[in-house]
Amino acid sequence: MLPETLNLDEVITSQKDHKARLYPLRFAVGAGVFFANINSAILWATYASVTPTTAKFYNCSEWTINQLSLYVTLAFIPFAYPSMWVLDTWGLRAATLIGTWGAVLGALIRYLSFLAPTSGRLPMLFAGQILVGIANPFTLNSPPKVCALWFGERERLTANTVMSLALYAGTAVVLAVAPAIVKGDPENVNTLNLVTFIVCLVLGLTSFFVHDKPVTPPSKSAEEASLPFMEGLKSILTNWQFWIMFVVFGVVNGVFETYVTLISDYIVPYGYTETDAGTLGVITIATGTVSSLLLGVLLDRSKQHRIYLKLLCGVMLLGVIGVYFTASNVERKSFLFLSTAVMGAGGFPLTPIALELGVECTHPVGEGTSGTLLHLSAQISGIVILVVSNALRTENGELGNALIWLCACSGLVCVVAPFYNAPNRRMELESLANSSATTFITTD
Repeated sequence: MLPETLNLDEVITSQKDHKARLYPLRFAVGAGVFFANINSAILWATYASVTPTTAKFYNCSEWTINQLSLYVTLAFIPFAYPSMWVLDTWGLRAATLIGTWGAVLGALIRYLSFLAPTSGRLPMLFAGQILVGIANPFTLNSPPKVCALWFGERERLTANTVMSLALYAGTAVVLAVAPAIVKGDPENVNTLNLVTFIVCLVLGLTSFFVHDKPVTPPSKSAEEASLPFMEGLKSILTNWQFWIMFVVFGVVNGVFETYVTLISDYIVPYGYTETDAGTLGVITIATGTVSSLLLGVLLDRSKQHRIYLKLLCGVMLLGVIGVYFTASNVERKSFLFLSTAVMGAGGFPLTPIALELGVECTHPVGEGTSGTLLHLSAQISGIVILVVSNALRTENGELGNALIWLCACSGLVCVVAPFYNAPNRRMELESLANSSATTFITTD
């Protein structure tokens, strides 16, 4: 099914002389957005695996350090609309530069907190973290637009997967590296802040590779103009299939954001170490990354996005249930690692799949609009799930009840996802284009 205003005869006629060109520059553009999102992830999850030691350095409670990720999420919400407008009006380059260098500045402020007196360290830390949150939506929402404007139809989901997984790759790196740098010594927290600033500064240089769009579009859908910003926004508000994706994407990402934020708090009270917490996060992200990449390649060819959306929700739920039954007993460490691997393998691919389906069911609305609204859902869900999780913390710091809450949230996704049955508007348009005389050119 195609949009009602689309004249099929005009589409077929327009394809006869249409040439779609793929430029090598698309990989540099994708890399710029990829590394921008890695920076965001590193700065968001810096202290997740070393929360107790960080709390000692800043002379505060562990929950105060947990709130750093919450403040990133809160800062995202008021800047979701401006970032959406910048992305769809000013273009990819402007949005990427604003997001990248805003985050680098936030990292610098966090590092310089060591120059302040003890009482001033924490306010500077939060100031830098809030700036990171403000910059975050300008790059976080870019992958669907990069894929639509630069990549061909048989590589879009793979490209979207790679750029979206930057969030998890950055998180995995910092979860593994932070304990090795800090080594349980509060004075080493400032070294961790310095390392994260330098990494973000270097990776941020790739943002200058990002350009708005190629001279010749890579597909028929990229050639067509998107709806004007406000018209597209109004169209989405009445599209109930999109709101199913809104719930699925938001809850899945909210579950993982909470899981990463509280990862050491989930298991350390039961006898695990901070290093175990870092390993747990790395396993989750590594298996999720492999699963996402394999499915990205598969679905770029099979186009069975809707089927896998529903299957993967069930796999994720099984993994979360497994984590609940194993986190409270250090003797079940192997089963805990296996459960978290299943959780990652099922949950991570849902992010790029939902982003693609968000574009498909709303086409020709601008990709930045649908992507931003989905990420806004993730931020709102992340706040709710994290705050409720902390409220379920026992007096001795255990979060067993909070894991039951994660199971319930994952179950909600399994209930909602089967109702999604929207047509793939963009795919159908391009299928029609490919049935006519379309020529694809890859430049050297």
